[in-house]
Amino acid sequence: MVLAAVFLLPCCVFFVGAPSGNAQTVLPADVPAVTRYADAPLALVKERARDGEDAAELELGLRYVLGSDGVRNVPAGVKWIGMAAKKGMPQAEHEFGSLYLMGVGVPQSDALAVQWFRKAAIQGYAPSQTAMGFAYENGAGVPRNPEKAAYWFDKAASQGNGIAEESVEGGM
Repeated sequence: MVLAAVFLLPCCVFFVGAPSGNAQTVLPADVPAVTRYADAPLALVKERARDGEDAAELELGLRYVLGSDGVRNVPAGVKWIGMAAKKGMPQAEHEFGSLYLMGVGVPQSDALAVQWFRKAAIQGYAPSQTAMGFAYENGAGVPRNPEKAAYWFDKAASQGNGIAEESVEGGM
């Protein structure tokens, strides 16, 4: 269970938070995708998700899974997060992997979690690189392999990921 909490921590810390209701309806394109809709009204997020925008799909899915707009709908959340993940969005791939790791709305599967974490890790997403490090360190979904664990922890630590840095400094 500790391993699962470490995998899920980056998404919870990053995405929890209710929309303020004071968001602008015009969203600049240079805002990072992962935060573009964090404060947007639900109606705008739904509209953009239906238009196929991956950042909106991810945000809508997270809101449904977490119930942050007073509407908790885990199956719909899984659907929207999965749509963004299948488009290759690293943050969505990580969140989809986290759902499999925790068994939220999908059958629990370390192997499927690792498949999704790996997709995001290869694209350079530090939380997924850290997740891969823990997977190899603990043999969760992959065979235990200290060398591969160190590789992924080093990749994430080089981007300033604190959890990975602690693992590297502690010698795993």
